[in-house]
Amino acid sequence: MFGKLIKEKHKYFFILSLFVITFVIIFFKLKRIEPFYSLSLRTSDLYFRFNARNINKNVVLVVVDEKSVNYFGRWPWDRRVLAKGLAKLKKARVVVLDMVFSENTSRQADLSLANTISSLGNVVCGFFVRLVSTQKISPEIVDIMSDSALLRVPEILPFPTAKYIEPNIYPVTESCLLVGTFNAYADKDNIFRHYPVGFVYQGDFYPSIGIQALRVFLKKEAWISDKGELYIGKKRVFIDDTHMIPLNFYKFEKYRKHMISFVDLYKGKISPEVFKNKIVIVGISEAGVTDIRATPIGQIPGPLLHLTFISNFLNNEILASSRILDVMFIFFSLIWILLNYKFIETSYYRIFSYAGFAFFNIFTGIFLYRFYCVKLDLFFPVFNLAILGLLIETYTSLVKSQQARFLKSAFGTYLSEKLLDVIIKDPSRLKLGGEKKEVTVLFSDIRGFTSLSEKLKPEVLVELLNHYLTPMTEIILKNEGTLDKYIGDAIMALWNAPLDVEDHPKKALYTGYQMLIKLEEINQFFIKKYGFRLNIGIGINTGDVVVGNMGSEKRFDYTAIGDTVNLASRLEGLNKIYQTNLLFSEFTYEKVNFNELPFIAVDVDFVRVKGKEQPVRIFTILEKSEESEKTKEIYESALKDYREGNFAEAMEKFNLIKSFPPACIMLKRCEELLKAPPEKWDGVFTAKTK
Repeated sequence: MFGKLIKEKHKYFFILSLFVITFVIIFFKLKRIEPFYSLSLRTSDLYFRFNARNINKNVVLVVVDEKSVNYFGRWPWDRRVLAKGLAKLKKARVVVLDMVFSENTSRQADLSLANTISSLGNVVCGFFVRLVSTQKISPEIVDIMSDSALLRVPEILPFPTAKYIEPNIYPVTESCLLVGTFNAYADKDNIFRHYPVGFVYQGDFYPSIGIQALRVFLKKEAWISDKGELYIGKKRVFIDDTHMIPLNFYKFEKYRKHMISFVDLYKGKISPEVFKNKIVIVGISEAGVTDIRATPIGQIPGPLLHLTFISNFLNNEILASSRILDVMFIFFSLIWILLNYKFIETSYYRIFSYAGFAFFNIFTGIFLYRFYCVKLDLFFPVFNLAILGLLIETYTSLVKSQQARFLKSAFGTYLSEKLLDVIIKDPSRLKLGGEKKEVTVLFSDIRGFTSLSEKLKPEVLVELLNHYLTPMTEIILKNEGTLDKYIGDAIMALWNAPLDVEDHPKKALYTGYQMLIKLEEINQFFIKKYGFRLNIGIGINTGDVVVGNMGSEKRFDYTAIGDTVNLASRLEGLNKIYQTNLLFSEFTYEKVNFNELPFIAVDVDFVRVKGKEQPVRIFTILEKSEESEKTKEIYESALKDYREGNFAEAMEKFNLIKSFPPACIMLKRCEELLKAPPEKWDGVFTAKTK
């Protein structure tokens, strides 16, 4: 469009770089590169604000809370207190102890707790994994615990291995139905979002207590396939690429409805029916005991992680994610960028389109989350879009800057600043390829310039032309014309190309009028400096032409070609015959409202110009005045007689206005026609010269 402003290979290299950046972003996503991975996690945390689901009614949390600590004293308590409280959970189907009793206290207290656990017969006891430990675990405890391990776990799977554990004391371990780990691991940004499947210890795989609780509650076995898929019965539990289970957190106020203070349980304030056939988790929520976890919904007690997993499973609300889906959306952002780059030329609209994709990505993510519990990555597609969008806008800004420089250099000398600004702001409005278009063409020429140039020195001639062409060009540009070219002393100008110009015939005529007024000022200067004055002829015509870049691939000019241009040139030449300074065609006349102009149009003649068969009416202008109106009336009345062949009557009228040069020409022509009457008269004058 602008000649090859940017080489194609540069353009293709730029587009290739967008693909490369997209692949880098995908690599960051798949390899969990920081800090981008943490930003992705934090962004996806927004999903939980849209979680309107309720916690499963079969899960209850009994907490050692501030109220309980205030009543019983600082934790840990005498284990007989716990035993008495746990004894009230006989109707529960499963009791989960999210606490460990790893040290012996009084024998009576330890046995009281162990006996209560044994009597319930449905207790899942927790233990935790340690990085370091000085305690030696007795083989008897390990043997008892191994009965709780899952048998079907492929050895090749990358589940963490525990070197050290801290189990419950022997009487408690022996009394538990199953044991499980209650460790939880935060993501790289120290936020807890996942639930561990379990740990390997001394060759056995121990599931987390939430999985063990579901085994008891559902009376189903849990196992892990060779593909790393966790099953509880026939129901698969999604494990993501961290080899853990994503937690689908509820709003915190919904957790409160499932939390019961231990002291209320102990005092019998809670009906046993509340726990009937339910999973009851017993844990600690008091902040002073430090079992508080940072999660996407804020700081919450650690036992709520187990409650969340269990409820997610029972409600079929475990979050799933798909690497393929996430990568697809990253690619979608690239495709969106490329489509915007190709089809939207305005930066303002592209930015709105980028925002539209970002909102589409967010709304799609929310939709998938709300209705399908699928977690679509919100960060990386938008991050890729932002990076690529920034590059696109920087690139297009550089291209536009280069375009602006090109346009200024290519059009600045022959377009007005107003039109040039329009082109620079919206280059799409500029069509430089060949197109058919209605324009108004103006030709002007200095009379007798050839003989004048022979008398003047070259430097004087150049100075004279500059004094003449500079103000004339300014008038053309001021009236939204396009300076097409200089042909020696001649000027060719266009209106309505390359940009549309409203009322272009009127503006072209007004330009010609102003050029004649300016010529009088210039001549005063020329008379003083050079001792002579200039005379010019102006021809104006309106019609269809072909406009565009004409020339070779290495050198071209923007110009117009066609009969409209040729006629304008011929009209300029006819000024010599009619001794006028400005002539324009009927095609221009028909499109102008002369009430808006400071001059009137006078019908001069019906002429067949050289090189054309079809005759055309030609007009000139007179400045508005009563005398001009009278001259127009007499001349056009005489012209009517002339065209009808009434040459004598026409002569009488032409004779009245000899001060109007065309009248003198027509007067002589009538005399000749009277002397040699034509055989066939059509009122048309045929010009023999250009």
